[in-house]
Amino acid sequence: MSDVSKIDITNKVRGELTDDCIVLTLNGQEIGHIPFEGANFTMNAGFHMDAQRIFRVDNADVVQVDNYVGDCESGWC
Repeated sequence: MSDVSKIDITNKVRGELTDDCIVLTLNGQEIGHIPFEGANFTMNAGFHMDAQRIFRVDNADVVQVDNYVGDCESGWC
């Protein structure tokens, strides 16, 4: 199983009320929703809720790019 990192983003998540649910958003992008009826919630891929906290889950096997352009000394950029 690959390693994953969990980043607590709870204080950055906003809830937007609709007619039938609360839509959870991060930076204006939907990440999940909580229906008014029923106890279930749905989180989009890459997000997880645990103990009333919301986390962004990153796959540690994926290389994170720090710079858009790198290795310029090779002359390709």
